[in-house]
Amino acid sequence: MKLVFDKDDFLTNYWQKKPCLIRQGFADFTDPVSPEILAGLAMEEGADSRVIESKADTESGWLVTHGPFEDYEKFGETDWTLLVQSVNEWLPDVGELITPFRFLPDWRIDDVMVSFSCENGGVGPHLDQYDVFIIQGAGSRHWRVGERQAMQEYQPAEDLCQIKGEFNAVINEHLTAGDVLYIPAGCPHDGISLEPSLNYSVGFRAPSKAELLLQLGDIAMQQESLQERYQDPALSSEDVSWVIEKTQLSALKQFLKDALESDETGALLAKIISQSKRPLPEPELPTTAEQIPTLLAQQNAFIEKTSGARFLKLSDTQFYGNGEAFHVIQEALPTAEWLAQLQGSEATEELAKLAKSVAGCELIAETINQGIIYLYIDES
Repeated sequence: MKLVFDKDDFLTNYWQKKPCLIRQGFADFTDPVSPEILAGLAMEEGADSRVIESKADTESGWLVTHGPFEDYEKFGETDWTLLVQSVNEWLPDVGELITPFRFLPDWRIDDVMVSFSCENGGVGPHLDQYDVFIIQGAGSRHWRVGERQAMQEYQPAEDLCQIKGEFNAVINEHLTAGDVLYIPAGCPHDGISLEPSLNYSVGFRAPSKAELLLQLGDIAMQQESLQERYQDPALSSEDVSWVIEKTQLSALKQFLKDALESDETGALLAKIISQSKRPLPEPELPTTAEQIPTLLAQQNAFIEKTSGARFLKLSDTQFYGNGEAFHVIQEALPTAEWLAQLQGSEATEELAKLAKSVAGCELIAETINQGIIYLYIDES
């Protein structure tokens, strides 16, 4: 599946700046999931799903019901939307929608949310705190999208956040199958289904400073090199005890700045951004490095990165996946880079040629045991 548009122009003029509509970004688009399969997935205990009704019997007219669902008859034929998060982690075909967007950093990719909307279904005008590409599947939807502007948010129903009042729309269009809408974080938007339709939202993390600092603080507590204590700058007996002197404030800021600029903090950030959204499924029995050559040599053997997993390179000797550090020696570097660039399923022949060293086999075994990649036999 190929996304047809000028990526350089997009990155220069639109990415995280302003919304844009890519007409027929995916020509001859075929839905990777049907409404029936999506509805069935929302019946599963582990799926994160909800139905949003826009003409409910409530004071605001809005109602959110969380799954798992037993049936959908009570919602009627119009005015509701089913949303299921992280469908890419359940259905590999949906996960393939991420591949065309890998011209952006892997660690930024969050998940693929899929929604099915009946006629007039929608979630109301709102803001998202992440960047998103919305791919129109079957059916059609009318979208209004604005650039960033001052908006007031409120909750018309529990677990539903919308914006008050009207917003100035720079995009006001009907989307049909294959159209792609890009919406930067913080831009108001509202989509209403014109007929039963499917939408695929490829979301990108946009963490706040507070969120990153909170995660960094938690993980830094385990880092011995960051346990250094603050020391006062030169004090004077004339200083007033209840005044925070400028020199003291500067010293505190520099103390934190030194920590943030250290090599240790770079490694900690790599651990944080390599973490998967949900725990990765680990194999029942551990794989050993000695088993790898035989496993890779199996007929019809394929290797695939687990949906939601990340394997990121920080330097030639440092790779990170599932929140763990992988120290890679030179002879295993080609293997590590091959695993990092892995998209979808790949036959194991090429990896088998690279993984001739003990270190390469150890790395493959470790990523399998961590749940980052898995090996399977195609018996079809």
